[in-house]
This record gives sequence, C-alpha cells and structure tokens, in this order.
Amino acid sequence: MRRLIEEYGEYIYHFAYLYVKDKQVAEEITQDVFYTYSVKSNQFRGEASIKTYLTRIVINKSHDELRKMKRRTMLQAILPFTKTACSAEQEVLVKVQGRSLKEAVWNMPVHYREVIILYYYEEFAIKEIVSLLGTSENTIRTRLRRGRKLLKQQLTDEGEVLLDGQF
Repeated sequence: MRRLIEEYGEYIYHFAYLYVKDKQVAEEITQDVFYTYSVKSNQFRGEASIKTYLTRIVINKSHDELRKMKRRTMLQAILPFTKTACSAEQEVLVKVQGRSLKEAVWNMPVHYREVIILYYYEEFAIKEIVSLLGTSENTIRTRLRRGRKLLKQQLTDEGEVLLDGQF
C-alpha cells in the first residue's frame, strides 16, 4: 500500500483537484481512494493497469463529491445572507483579466471536462477513456469534439489566442 501511495498519491490528488477545484476535498478524495482500494483490493481483477483502476475510483469519488457540492449550493441559494455579492469593480476586473486555459477547462460541464482532462492532460487513449467512463467510443469522441468547441468559444470570446492551432 505504501508503494501505491508513493507512486500514485500525487497523481490521484491532482486528478481529484481537477474535478472538484477544492484542495481539502481533493485531499479527502485521495484518502478515500486509497481506503477504498485497501478494502476492495480483492475485487481488482488485473484486466487493466492499477493506474486505470485507481483513476476509476477517483472519478467515482469525485462525482459523488460534486453531487454533494451541488446540493450544498442549492441549499445556500435558498438560505439568505450566506453569500456576499461581488462589487461591480470586482466583476469588471475578473472580465478584464480573462481566464487561462486551465480555468476555462475547470468551468466546463463535468462530462466535457473529464474527457478533456483524461485525453489531453492525462494522455489516456480514447479506448482507455471508454473503459474508465463506461460509455461508448462515439460518446467520448462527441464529448471531445463538443468540449474543444466549447473551449474555443470561451477563449475566443475573451480575446485569448490559442497557440499552435490547439483545439
């Protein structure tokens, strides 16, 4: 177990962080992933690499956390006085500064974001992504195409130029 933590701990943390965008939640997910693996390691059949198996656990845990966060956000919207509004100056500054590619990816819907992250950042092949997400190859290809289009739209709307024809 120690070897797995040393080898994949940082990868799992960063991958979880790309999903949930919260350091503390990503740390909790990382711990949960290794706990889950230690409890269910006998279910690992060895048909895929251990990295793929752990990645699948991270994806599941991240989706669970995102659902929890969504419920909390809805509750906060119902309760008054829990969220402070940004001033007009702050809103203008955010728009003027623009977003980086990473921020644009983070702001994408989860089903596009996960495919973009797995394909471009983690360099998984489409067939590996298919097995990780449990969807068809056409669905993955469609999500990649739509995700690229969405990224291009977000980045060109804000005046950023993509380098080397990326996306």
